[in-house]
Amino acid sequence: MTTELRKTVLPSGLTVIGEEVPSVRSHAVGVWARVGSRLEGPAESGLSHFLEHMVFKGTEKRDAFQIAYAMESVGGHVDAFTGREQTCFLARALTEHLPLSVDVLADLVLAPRLTADDIEKEKKVILDEIHQYEDTPDDRVHDLFADVVLRGHPLGNRILGSEETVTSFTEEQVHRYHARHYTAPNLIVAIAGAFDWARFLELVEERFGAAPAGSPGGNDVEPEPARGVVHHEKDLTQQYLCVGSQGLRHVHPDRHTLVLLASLLGGGMSSRLFQRVREEEGLAYNIFTYSDSYRDAGIFCASMSVLPDHGRRALRLTLEEFERVAAEGVPREELASVKAQLRGNLLLGLESSTNRMNRIARSEIYYERLVPIDELIAEVEAIASDDVQRVAATLLKRDRLSLVALGSTNGRAYHAADLDGGLS
Repeated sequence: MTTELRKTVLPSGLTVIGEEVPSVRSHAVGVWARVGSRLEGPAESGLSHFLEHMVFKGTEKRDAFQIAYAMESVGGHVDAFTGREQTCFLARALTEHLPLSVDVLADLVLAPRLTADDIEKEKKVILDEIHQYEDTPDDRVHDLFADVVLRGHPLGNRILGSEETVTSFTEEQVHRYHARHYTAPNLIVAIAGAFDWARFLELVEERFGAAPAGSPGGNDVEPEPARGVVHHEKDLTQQYLCVGSQGLRHVHPDRHTLVLLASLLGGGMSSRLFQRVREEEGLAYNIFTYSDSYRDAGIFCASMSVLPDHGRRALRLTLEEFERVAAEGVPREELASVKAQLRGNLLLGLESSTNRMNRIARSEIYYERLVPIDELIAEVEAIASDDVQRVAATLLKRDRLSLVALGSTNGRAYHAADLDGGLS
């Protein structure tokens, strides 16, 4: 599939990027603000996410219904999400509706009403979301794990915030936060699909010309080494376990090796942990690994849900697999298979214009350039068994590992000795 990458930085400092895919009949447009939970002060916890919700309550020219109807009436849709480092507003529609997509997104990002009445209404919605999150242990355990691994680092801030902070937000506070972070240099407008680049630039310049001046925010700081074993006791049928360590920042030269290691250990049904812990021993229905990377830090985690009687056995087997790859590396055939899996995942993801838009936006955010997919695949193909072994031996050492459990203690909470079966 032939594509072309484009990039222009407007005089205001706003960055516009695109990937043309002539073979499709639609586009995905995203407006990315370089703001997320990591930029929030203690009294602002959850404000990035709250603001993402608030813009959909109404703008200077559209109410909540009109925002949704504008895109849905032409067969498209509009959505948004908030992360630790970015907030994204996205629209997808047929090619001929590009002016509408840009107009709706500019309206949301630059001209939200943010009234006191809407703020009070939305607080109730967010509180319901927080309560739902508290009742979802397979989500909550990952934040509890981040609390330990990223202790004291701004990346450990909760995206949803807390009931206390959300109920305290004021109209003035929300307006100030929007004015501080939704500035031209802090925004990226990304598009992927079928479009005319010159026309797209005209639309962006026309609708985003009112973006205020400012400077990109940021508080990069290397995290201090942190580890621990914490068991959060809760009356649940299963235990939810996370074991792992601090990972690697997004631009670290070993990041793709760590992604490969995560795929090897728990990236699918053929992975080592799935086969050993679930298929051979029958100890867990769900077990997987992941590697999350940010500007200055990362997380590597193996996660599983188990019956309390099976928890320690499943943990020991997981630590044994950590130890085995660190001691032995990866056989040639298995390494080739995992590389093929990653390559397939990358290329299959390109079937979606939204995935393409997300990829080029993150490429710009972290590398300040558009990384071609062939370059990314070449980096994965260059990874050797020794690279995987070295990264595993460094990051999965016993003295780096942390363990977080959520659920019943079954009469015996997890403690530091439960990691003694790991690497020496």
